[in-house]
Amino acid sequence: MPHDPFIAETVRQRIGRELKVIEREQHVRILLAVESGSRAWRFPSPDSDYDVRFIYVHPPEVYLSLKRPRDVIERPIEDMLDINGWDIRKTLQLLVRSNATLLEWLSSPVRYREADVLPARLHKLAREACHLPALTYHYDRLARHSFEDIVSSSGSLRLKTYCYAIRPALALLWMRRHGEPPPMDLPGLLDGIVIADAVRQAIFALVEKKATSAEDGTTARCPEVDAFLAGILIEMASRSTLPDRPAVLAHANALFASIVLGQRGTHGDAPE
Repeated sequence: MPHDPFIAETVRQRIGRELKVIEREQHVRILLAVESGSRAWRFPSPDSDYDVRFIYVHPPEVYLSLKRPRDVIERPIEDMLDINGWDIRKTLQLLVRSNATLLEWLSSPVRYREADVLPARLHKLAREACHLPALTYHYDRLARHSFEDIVSSSGSLRLKTYCYAIRPALALLWMRRHGEPPPMDLPGLLDGIVIADAVRQAIFALVEKKATSAEDGTTARCPEVDAFLAGILIEMASRSTLPDRPAVLAHANALFASIVLGQRGTHGDAPE
């Protein structure tokens, strides 16, 4: 893996060991493991958690049981390491419903584990099957919730709150201008949209300040960013009903079968 300034190499190695332990103890194979939080969004604080998310598959016989296995694996947060994952069946069910969190996992710029071409196939199907109104509503809710905290503040507020409003607001702007799912990271979003230089520089300043502040670090209100966010959120997204999409479901079912049946003989001890 190439060097990543946001991921300490010692932590990356530790994450690799933890993933092997999970495979061995849970008798699963991890198909994809990524960073999903502020380190992947590219605005971490020095004490930000490492938010590791993974997609896994059981041996084929598990999916033939009358009793379904639990579809998540969760580990206690320990020493800034937050690790949990979803079963491939759950993953594909969420994919069919255009789940925004899953799309972010699949497009994360920080990869800890990838099993051959399977993650790329998942990502391709997720983008092709994406129902954009569902994503729009998701990012609208995120941006609006954090912006409400900003406007209700009478003094300083957490840098984290600003960043948590800016990223989904930029995602909304991206979808309005490009008509496609947005990248998950802040630099990727900023590279693909045109905004006023004063706003861009104010965003950079907030991110730089957060990079040297604790997770609970604060800042004064930023009028340029406040006005920018307010302008984006004038247009309110409505919750949409996902249409019946038999072709999408058929493709997801076929991918599920190919992934599960492809696991024959692959579930020994985790590779060294």
